[in-house]
Amino acid sequence: MSAPQLRNDQPVLTGKDELVVSGAAMSHVPWAAAGSAGAVVAGADLVLHVIGGHIGLGSVSSSLSAGTVALFAVAGAGALARKRAGRAARWARENPWRFAILPGAATAVVVFALSVLLGSSGVIGGVFTSVWHGAIAYGVTGLTGAIVGSPRRSRRTG
Repeated sequence: MSAPQLRNDQPVLTGKDELVVSGAAMSHVPWAAAGSAGAVVAGADLVLHVIGGHIGLGSVSSSLSAGTVALFAVAGAGALARKRAGRAARWARENPWRFAILPGAATAVVVFALSVLLGSSGVIGGVFTSVWHGAIAYGVTGLTGAIVGSPRRSRRTG
């Protein structure tokens, strides 16, 4: 077995290693802020459903799905925006789009469960719903990391 190739004096991580490092970076997110954002978005969405006269488990599922996107997007963005000096956080800031896979996938899994269990979309509709919700969380997280970790910003602060 050969040693992994080095890139920028660091070993290249396998997909499994990237998932572990992303999980380590996610352990230091501002969960209170992320939870608050998720609750506000879910609550506001539910209020809009009630005002529109759409009351039922489908409305609850939809609102919780929107809150889940906010929760994981803020959590992922918060992990990238914090100035933690750990290796996992540094890797996440250097690889924001690869790191963003974890919040996006977590969103997709939770939304799939919500849409199948509470919604009326079934498995196929649940897959579609979970994919686009996960894509939003992935995009927000990756874009935040790309902006926070941009070379222009690093030169100004460092």
